[in-house]
Amino acid sequence: MADNSTLIAISAFSGLAGALLTQMISGLFAYFSERRKYNNGVRDLHRAKKIEIGENFYYITGEKMTIVKKNIGYWKNWNNSRSEASLDYLKKEMITFKAYIDKLNEENWKYNLISLYYNVSFTSSEVLEANEQSHLYYLSVLDLMDKIKKANGDETEVLYQQYAIAIFDMCAHYENVYEKMKEDMNIVKNQLLTDFGLTV
Repeated sequence: MADNSTLIAISAFSGLAGALLTQMISGLFAYFSERRKYNNGVRDLHRAKKIEIGENFYYITGEKMTIVKKNIGYWKNWNNSRSEASLDYLKKEMITFKAYIDKLNEENWKYNLISLYYNVSFTSSEVLEANEQSHLYYLSVLDLMDKIKKANGDETEVLYQQYAIAIFDMCAHYENVYEKMKEDMNIVKNQLLTDFGLTV
């Protein structure tokens, strides 16, 4: 009788242990499954955001590079700009370019997030420094343009020489900025291709 009740108790205990073990295993599987889904969701979200930021950067940088190239073209044409009218035209073009770049920057805040997702070489601090340098070159050119308008005789020729040097320096600066932007576009492009498993 005692053996029979012991057997029943052991059998009941085994059933309970089995049920508990089954529940624990099921719980672990559910936990790991949910954890995997969560991690996959986070990875997918990060990947989607990275692509979005990369595409935005690619578009904005391409637009800015086009503007910089046009800008260089206009200013390198300084030899044909010896009249007040042509100098005024160049000044207006610069104002138009600046307004467009400001609009691009204002409407595309995602552009500023690029360093969160990509190892770009042209850092935010370098961009600010380059913008400040661009501003100084442009003010120097405007100042010389103003002096040329007010000058006469031999003074005008000297000012045109100074103007030529200022334009050369400004264009060299813009070309350097252009190359850095081009390098960063390639970094973003190559990273996107790598993320998609495509060969670079």
